[in-house]
Amino acid sequence: MDDFRDGSVEETIWRVSHAPVREKVENLLQLESEWDSFLASVEDGLRPAETQGLEGSTADRLSGDVALVDARSTECALLEARSAQVLVVSSGSVEGARLWLEQTGCKFPMLLDPQRTIYRAFGLGSSYAKVLKFSFLLQAAEYKSAGREFPDVPHRLLGDIYQMGGDFVLDEEGKVRLSHPSQHPLDRPAMADLLAAMPGK
Repeated sequence: MDDFRDGSVEETIWRVSHAPVREKVENLLQLESEWDSFLASVEDGLRPAETQGLEGSTADRLSGDVALVDARSTECALLEARSAQVLVVSSGSVEGARLWLEQTGCKFPMLLDPQRTIYRAFGLGSSYAKVLKFSFLLQAAEYKSAGREFPDVPHRLLGDIYQMGGDFVLDEEGKVRLSHPSQHPLDRPAMADLLAAMPGK
């Protein structure tokens, strides 16, 4: 979709040579604008005034004494200092997390943060305006049409499907070396940026 907005050569060709296609594209872009504006206005209307604008205030350090739950063993777990370790953190239930792990084949350790202590520390709120953003829905539809499957977790186990996530790199002392709050569910930092932020780099 961005190509049409950038004034690319492709856009010029479509506009000059394919009037019916041009009209459909313009209608689609108008629909995108109206849909995203509608979601933003509804979200602003439903969110308490005192919480608006608070998201995005990210902690520069994370304490190692945050009590979490190991999704596989259900035992209490703490953030341990390691030279390099990938952790998946979720605010969902043990049952839902185990089903997600099974369906995705994820091998990384997964910790549950039911009180959303870490989510709050990193300023990660819930946003259906971002989760249901037009461009993300379009991308999800493209993945589906290409045969790429998403995890199929029952609704009762999903928890807050509008909870936003992110990627963060911490050093052994809990200092945040990279902070990347996601702007939509598929938003992830480049691997090069993650590697560059690793302790010792």
